[in-house]
Formats: sequence, C-alpha cells, structure tokens
Amino acid sequence: MREIQQGDQTVQFSFVEGNVCLRVEDIVYIETNRHKNVFYTIDGEYSIYRKMDELEKDLQGMGFVRTHRSFLVNMRYIGKINSYIVTLTNGKELSVPKTRYPDVKRQYALFRETRE
Repeated sequence: MREIQQGDQTVQFSFVEGNVCLRVEDIVYIETNRHKNVFYTIDGEYSIYRKMDELEKDLQGMGFVRTHRSFLVNMRYIGKINSYIVTLTNGKELSVPKTRYPDVKRQYALFRETRE
C-alpha cells in the first residue's frame, strides 16, 4: 500500500514487527534474504515476507533502482557507481551484474538530473 502525503512520500507495510509507516527518504535499501526482505532504514531494520518484484512495483517512481535481483536501492543514498559496484553513502558496497549495470547507471544519472 502506498500513501503519498504533501511534501513527504510515505509508505506503509505490514512488517513482521507490525504495521509501520516509513518516509521514503528514510529507506536506504532493501535486501532479499531467504524469502524475506529486509528494509534497512536510517532508524533501523524491518522484515517483510513479500516478493522483491512486488516491493519494486510499490516503490516505483519514488527514486529506487533494482541494482541486483536481491537489492532495491534508494538512489538518494548512492555515493558513486563504478566498476560494477554501487557504493552507498554509508560505505556499504553492492555489486551490480554486467547485464544491469548500464541501466542502473542511466537511471541514476536521470535521478541526479531531476534532483539538481
């Protein structure tokens, strides 16, 4: 379920921890780990049993890029993309497969253009 409020975009999901409403800009990335997706946010972690494809669809148009079948990254937290590696502003490095790399770079460049 997606709710958009004036100025701030928020999403609400039924996590393992309960129903939580998150600001989109607070989600750093989402990682698949054994049939469970973990939302890594600036305030903590939340787990949910949903398919990554569904989450990607729910967050479409909100600044996220699928860098790998196991990762959905908030482009606000990308520090750089180089040599098939996405480096987040927190120092975490995520690999990008060769097949996705050109599209990830293109989406990130478009995102940065719209932010400037």
